[in-house]
Amino acid sequence: MPGITNTTSPPEWLMQPLLLEPYLRPMPWGGNRLPHWLGLSEPGQPIGEAWLVSDHHLHTSRILNAPDTSQTLRTLMARWPKAVAGYLAPRFPLLIKIIDARENLSVQVHPDDASAQHWAPQQGGKTEAWLVLDTTAEGKIYLGLRPGITKEVLTRELALDALPLCLNTYFPRIGECYYVPAGTVHALGAGVSVLEVQQTSDATFRLYDWGRLDPQGKPRPLHIEAALAVLREHTPEAGLQTPVRLNSDCELLVNTPFFTLYRLNVAAQQTVAAPAIIVPLHSSANLTQGETNITIPAKHAALLPALAGEVQLRTAKSDEVILITWPLDRATPSE
Repeated sequence: MPGITNTTSPPEWLMQPLLLEPYLRPMPWGGNRLPHWLGLSEPGQPIGEAWLVSDHHLHTSRILNAPDTSQTLRTLMARWPKAVAGYLAPRFPLLIKIIDARENLSVQVHPDDASAQHWAPQQGGKTEAWLVLDTTAEGKIYLGLRPGITKEVLTRELALDALPLCLNTYFPRIGECYYVPAGTVHALGAGVSVLEVQQTSDATFRLYDWGRLDPQGKPRPLHIEAALAVLREHTPEAGLQTPVRLNSDCELLVNTPFFTLYRLNVAAQQTVAAPAIIVPLHSSANLTQGETNITIPAKHAALLPALAGEVQLRTAKSDEVILITWPLDRATPSE
């Protein structure tokens, strides 16, 4: 994991909102909607994910409005972690992405922080949540084991190619939020697109891949031993969440130990406290801090560094904006 250095004072531009460049990640089950949604060029291959905010070794987000265009979230976190994340984090704690599933994703399990020390020590745990952006009438979410299903039953049904029958099945609707705590077996179904908020990790253990073959006609590797080792049989907190209306303009979608999601209904100016991440869903949004003003295109992300203090949020018309925050009490002893 990258070390922390903090030998110079943060620059003044870290006191303003930062617009991040999306990264398109090809996946065999992906579709063709993400480039269109984000106003990006078509890459000529299926795109399964758009990483909006990332400080992962597979990709680190570029800061579009930094004075130096080479600045990335990794370079900022390596030099000024507390100014960015609000505490001395070794890397930015969250990875934010949009997933577009043209086909079923694999049935998979992610480790928690404790089990990741053995099974994915370079990655860490991965708890996540999904906000449904779009779905077909046939779209499904597979999430958690049905009552009475144990690891032993799951292993037997896996050998019979019947594993999906062991899973709870949801028929999602646009705007719903699903919680996927680490250790919960799950799969996003064909035709469903979500905004995913997760811990910064790519630790994924595949149990079942629907008989899918790669371009060479070979199945993708499965990770059955690791998946069963980190799987939790009972995750009652997982599944569809009931929004809690905090006021006329704000709903709490899900609150986890690692992040909290809010849905803002922005009809006029709102004040947002840093650190946070802002994602407007349908149209652009404007962020103002002092004399600085930036525009966030729809489905892009802006990071409000901890140094930014309070920022004014506006939209051109009444619209939904997702606000993502994280706990600041995870400081390291060296702080």
